[in-house]
Amino acid sequence: MRRQQKIREQKKWEGRCFLLIIAALSLLKLWLVQGLVIHPLPSAMCDDVLLRDWATSIAGGEWMGPFSCYTFAKEVGFSIYLAITYRLQLPYILTTNLLYMAGALALLYAVSHVMKKKWALCLIYAAILFHPIMTSLDTGQRVYRNGFAVALTLWVFGSLLNLYFEIGKPLYQSLPWAVLAAGSLGALWNTKSDTVWLLPFSVVVLLVAAALVLKKQKGWKTALPRLALLALPLLGIIFVSKFIAIMNAGAYGAPHIAYYKPAMSILMNTETEGRTANISLPAKAFQELCAYSPTLATAQKEIEAQLKAYDQYDRQKGDGEVEDGWIGWALIEGIAEAGYYGSCQEANAFYQNVYEELQAAVEAGQIKIRPQSFLETFHLSTAEKGKELFSAIGQIWGYVASHCDLESQVKAIPREKNELGGCRIFEVVTHDKACYGGDFDYCCSLGWILFSEYDLGELQVFVEDAQGNRLQKVRFQESEDIGRLYPDIKGSDRCRFFVKWDSQSADEDIPYWLAAYADGRQVAKARMDELGMHELEEKSGLGAIDLFISPYRHQKAYEDAQKSVKRCNIPVFGYRAFGYPLALAGVAAYVAFTVLSVMEWRRKEYGEVNAWLVITGIRLSLLLLFAGIAVTHLQKCPAITSMYLSASYPLFTLAALLSIFKCAEGISKAARQAVRNKNRRPGK
Repeated sequence: MRRQQKIREQKKWEGRCFLLIIAALSLLKLWLVQGLVIHPLPSAMCDDVLLRDWATSIAGGEWMGPFSCYTFAKEVGFSIYLAITYRLQLPYILTTNLLYMAGALALLYAVSHVMKKKWALCLIYAAILFHPIMTSLDTGQRVYRNGFAVALTLWVFGSLLNLYFEIGKPLYQSLPWAVLAAGSLGALWNTKSDTVWLLPFSVVVLLVAAALVLKKQKGWKTALPRLALLALPLLGIIFVSKFIAIMNAGAYGAPHIAYYKPAMSILMNTETEGRTANISLPAKAFQELCAYSPTLATAQKEIEAQLKAYDQYDRQKGDGEVEDGWIGWALIEGIAEAGYYGSCQEANAFYQNVYEELQAAVEAGQIKIRPQSFLETFHLSTAEKGKELFSAIGQIWGYVASHCDLESQVKAIPREKNELGGCRIFEVVTHDKACYGGDFDYCCSLGWILFSEYDLGELQVFVEDAQGNRLQKVRFQESEDIGRLYPDIKGSDRCRFFVKWDSQSADEDIPYWLAAYADGRQVAKARMDELGMHELEEKSGLGAIDLFISPYRHQKAYEDAQKSVKRCNIPVFGYRAFGYPLALAGVAAYVAFTVLSVMEWRRKEYGEVNAWLVITGIRLSLLLLFAGIAVTHLQKCPAITSMYLSASYPLFTLAALLSIFKCAEGISKAARQAVRNKNRRPGK
């Protein structure tokens, strides 16, 4: 009796220690990312800026904003998430890391069903939690969808596995996991277009769980509620996609451009000279197609201008051709320049005419469509291509295992007006700080201002110091948005400014004013760091300073950012040093664990079957992702980067650690069994 009580007390103590370690690791991670700066890219008009602008429109109740050629170009899931964090005034980096942390805990709980040792669970959680993918420049610091997708991936795997392990328990225990799996899978499906790599894992897990339900439950009446729960995760994709389609239809009159894909399919699959593995529409082929499609010919000039511009982005710059990774952008931007994207219906009519005209040419035998088999689609049509594919998969495996390109950085930002203003918008939307890199030896300010009783167009405005010394004259630019807000205030249609002046001191935070003069007499004055959205008063200004940088403020922000970056880069050295050996050991351990498991199954012992299925499922999912990235890399554009592979990193580490731990358990178990068998021999 005492022994049992002692064992129970020991388990309670171990449980408390486990929770304390998990809590301590979580708090340490939150401290680690504190002060990490965002890496805004105001020049990424089709990526970061596009999703940011959608987020601001969604937050303002305008869905994705006015219709344009980019409206259906990417998934909107990340923008919805960013709009929510913006409206709730949550800092983007911290919130995304909290979401990732919660996903890691959900996955850890799932792993605890096959790994009982608390110390091993602590190591697994630490390895996932501190992975530098969530703080690296291109994933954790960028205001883009990849960091959010990593967190959602953990939620998908964790929720599905927990649903599998707990489907036999009371419905109230398994229902939350079904809902979380549906939400995370639906959100991820509408965040990144490559989420298809998760479908095989999801379907297999749910089918195996359904088979177990049918085996254990007596009759359909008891099995049906649980089978409905197992269907919910896949229905989540349909529900979220349908919601977005309804929102699109309400905002633009249609859920998508119906004839876009049929028209593009003909354009990109025409049999023609000059076609290569990653150039599906050579410039000469495009010119020939314009001869068969009068509608396409009306946009030929604009499209060719875009093709020339995009030629500078691909791997063979200046060759006059555009690779598949960029050809789609060049086409839609050229068509938009030709004026066919005024509305969804207008764009659809254009693509419908192009499709019908080219299809007629196909049926008349004037154009030949290049047949593309399954093997060609996946770069397996010849032995040589097969070797290239497997070589690329091996390169990806080594790239992920090496953990290169995962550092946090304070990236320098160009100091032009548009770049600085764009960075400031990212700061506002994310509630996080950016750092402008390098040394600032001058002051600059970006914003707008109006004065209550004066026409801004008739005033001279200067930047002044505390002594009234004029440091720089302010020149105003067009401001249609402010003009619409304040139509009754003179000069509101031209009140935005960007001004630079020499710093008075780099060692202290000196105040500066905007002073307005009429006929040589000062008539109004507003202090820059107090200028905000307040009521107009005599001799005060209405306005906003969108950005103000001085050497003193910049230096302090730069030093703080560097401290945070150094903290976040501490784990990078460990992952880089042990990542490759861990990956190799994980593969060897998986092979050994598989052999041990097969030996057990032959003895009709199935205690480790779930562990083997979990590890195998993760590894096969990663293989699918790596194969998809390899095909993209070989046939479209360079894709072997941490950004495209971001979701694989924590799962890659998890698979290696689980393989090693379960292999060690299997070897230990086999050794103990051998000792027991030896002791049972006659004469012993």
